[in-house]
Amino acid sequence: MSEPERMSAVAEAWDCHRSELLRFVRRLVIQPEIAEDIVQKTAVRAIEAETVPDDGLGLRKWLFRIASNLAIDELRRQGRWSEAALFDSRRHAEQDESFVAASVAMRATPEVAAMARQHLAFCFSCTLRSIAPQKAAALLLTDLYGFALKETAEILSASFAQTKNWLQEARADLHRRYADTCALITKNGVCYQCTELSGFFNGKAENPLADRAGRLAERLEIVREADHRDLSTWHRLLLEIIETRRAGKSTVKRT
Repeated sequence: MSEPERMSAVAEAWDCHRSELLRFVRRLVIQPEIAEDIVQKTAVRAIEAETVPDDGLGLRKWLFRIASNLAIDELRRQGRWSEAALFDSRRHAEQDESFVAASVAMRATPEVAAMARQHLAFCFSCTLRSIAPQKAAALLLTDLYGFALKETAEILSASFAQTKNWLQEARADLHRRYADTCALITKNGVCYQCTELSGFFNGKAENPLADRAGRLAERLEIVREADHRDLSTWHRLLLEIIETRRAGKSTVKRT
């Protein structure tokens, strides 16, 4: 492949997959600004590469590999979140007068009309942040972005067996944590923020898992539906509170 052909192939693949890559990285790292930075670094790495795959599917997998490596490196630097990071943020949010005022101002606005589903998707990403980065990436690549397990292994530069273990462990971790905390699927759960926030913002306690068993596949379906939406203004404000707490009082778990 000549230099002009290589650059043309990279540019075409980038135009096709940039938004998808950004959504994937956002799911992994959550912070929008960091996700944007990682995706920009992905573009630089792709442009500077001496060789590129010569087919469309190969180019997509290659771009995801670059983005995955950068995102996992970033997550290793940051450390894992506490399992209760989102749940514990509630008390601090309620004590923040500016956050409360902003929340009240958003009531019944179009941006929060689907708050229950938005929060379920945000909760999913927060939960992923409490497991090992490779596990989280394996689950997203396979269950949300449609890569075959063999392709996911190639993206993560791991063996098929290792990747399969990561995926199975990620699914098991999420099943356990939802069963332990989510009141939408168990009477013993302590968290019902989805319905509570829907009631606060829209006057009705919508259950995003209504008529569903709450299995991971059903949660992923809702996450997939919300994947094209940017992080809401309210969730960006909540994320600031979570990050401030993490900076002031470490609840990080190291691998």
